[in-house]
Amino acid sequence: MFTENQVSQALDELKTPDVSNWEVFAEVANFRVFRRSVTGSALKEYKVLGSYPDLPVRYLLRAYTDLDLRKTWDKNMSSWQPLDNDRLHFVAKFPWPLSPRDYVYELRVQKFDNGVVCINGKSVVDDKMPEKSGVVRVDEFRQDVIIQPTEDGKGCNIWFGYFDNPKGNIPTSIINWAAKSGVPAFLNSLRDCGRKLMSKDTAEDNEKSQQLSASETPIAVKS
Repeated sequence: MFTENQVSQALDELKTPDVSNWEVFAEVANFRVFRRSVTGSALKEYKVLGSYPDLPVRYLLRAYTDLDLRKTWDKNMSSWQPLDNDRLHFVAKFPWPLSPRDYVYELRVQKFDNGVVCINGKSVVDDKMPEKSGVVRVDEFRQDVIIQPTEDGKGCNIWFGYFDNPKGNIPTSIINWAAKSGVPAFLNSLRDCGRKLMSKDTAEDNEKSQQLSASETPIAVKS
């Protein structure tokens, strides 16, 4: 969960990025992906800063948090199921010959002033979802997303932090390749899904307007 101070710091960073201890890892339209080493580990954590200038907050939120919808655009997603207490179980595909990974985590959405929305995911232990043979349980995972409407309300600015420990003897080259190709692909697919939702709503609104206009058309009465 986010505090108001954490949200304020992230919003400040969207204006003036604090990346002195980070390296630029990848770039995609309107976004920069940074990474840095995790103390006492060979693993990396990631930070993404950028914007979707033509995607309002509500559509990004729907695309990101509706996991049934996510199955239509996230090629790395295998399955998911809801658990109690805002928890969920998520299974991700990994490149052959690596085993799939699964996650049990809490997913919470918070709303702050000025239309800011925050999403927080953190791995938890849940006795109702034990580990399964052939699937590696990722028990160190977090995702932090802060979404701020742009001034014109037509888009949104994004602060995104991510870390997980996939476990296993995965070569660093594969991890780097997966991150460098996967993060930009994820950002693009998320944007495309949000745009489709927006286009669908616009088409439905236009159809309703046309039906309403037709119903209000006066009927000529013959004299």
